[in-house]
Amino acid sequence: MKPHKLVVLCGVLLLLVSVNACNKLKARDHLNKGVGAFRNAQFQQAIVHFKTAVDLDPTLLNARLYLATAYAQQYIPGGDSPDNVKVGEQALSAFNEVLQQDPNNLTAIASIAQIYYNMRNFDKAKEFQRKRMQLSPQESEPYYWIGVINWAIAYPRAQQVRKDLNLTMPKDLSNPDIL
Repeated sequence: MKPHKLVVLCGVLLLLVSVNACNKLKARDHLNKGVGAFRNAQFQQAIVHFKTAVDLDPTLLNARLYLATAYAQQYIPGGDSPDNVKVGEQALSAFNEVLQQDPNNLTAIASIAQIYYNMRNFDKAKEFQRKRMQLSPQESEPYYWIGVINWAIAYPRAQQVRKDLNLTMPKDLSNPDIL
């Protein structure tokens, strides 16, 4: 290879490395700005910063995690409006992108489980709580959530059975004679 071609090649490589380093710095700057906006409950502004950070440095896991969390903060649990469902799905998608980069990220797994619970998709919520149990069996919270999910499934059914059988709850539960 001729010396002048080698110099040009080295110059191009140096330029690429410096652009990449500059993008990583810009990404961290946007991450920091996004965190500031997030802390001030300015979620739309935070989302813009987090998206920019991810675009500049796709390997910046914290930017992805904050982006997903910012979406989740805007989701209204149990709200069935198309806009609200879309926000919930955006949060799920963003958390799943975190899992693509870090499959054992407990924060993402727990957040996905919570969103599915709030969307009343109890089977998916249980699935992600079970993943938490596998990854961190000493943690008690996922076991608790499985119980909460089972109750959320069973309680409306039990209420319907009581209604169908015309059973009513006693008015005074503090009176031991009626229990």
